Amino acid sequence: MNRTSMLSTIAFLASLMAMSGATQKSQRSVDYFPLRVGDSWTYRNSEAGGYTLKVLSEEPREGGPARYVVELRSDVIIQKLFSKAGGWVLFHAESYPEHEGLKATYEPPKQYLPNPLVAGQKWEWTGKDPTQMEHHESNRVIGFENVRVAAGKFRAMKVVTEVSGGAVPMIKTSWYADGVGLVKTTTEGGQIKYGSELTDYSFKKKPQK
Repeated sequence: MNRTSMLSTIAFLASLMAMSGATQKSQRSVDYFPLRVGDSWTYRNSEAGGYTLKVLSEEPREGGPARYVVELRSDVIIQKLFSKAGGWVLFHAESYPEHEGLKATYEPPKQYLPNPLVAGQKWEWTGKDPTQMEHHESNRVIGFENVRVAAGKFRAMKVVTEVSGGAVPMIKTSWYADGVGLVKTTTEGGQIKYGSELTDYSFKKKPQK
């Protein structure tokens, strides 16, 4: 093989390797709402205090997707039940173990987030919260933003939710990072304004610099 042919062969092989790498990257599973048993997240509130989230268990279901119990701990304990199916993160129920009988079950399950998130997506939901007050939510995925929080800097997908039906209409904004999950939230309505941000998480995906 002469030198010109050898260089052409090397260039061709390099091109194939680059294409293969790009294909593998495009096929990598994108996950803005990871649900792995044992994973936990810690958040601080903008006013005072904070809360933690932890995936407690995975519950296999015959003929359907597994359901995951996610526990929120702050001044109260809330256990939430999620699954992933049909291009959605589905929210099935939430209960308050410290308050017997206080529970909300969503039938059909609430479409919590598209899976994966894509800019421009919109969806609606109307239903009752655990206090039996009816709400309407109008959601839209805005797109990527760089967000800096205590846990680091992340390229996160921004989701805006308009909530009506309560005493004051509210706008909730959430930012989700691929492979990490929720990294920041803000809620505003009338004189009300609060939020939270991620300070730490038990599995380590290297944040952006």
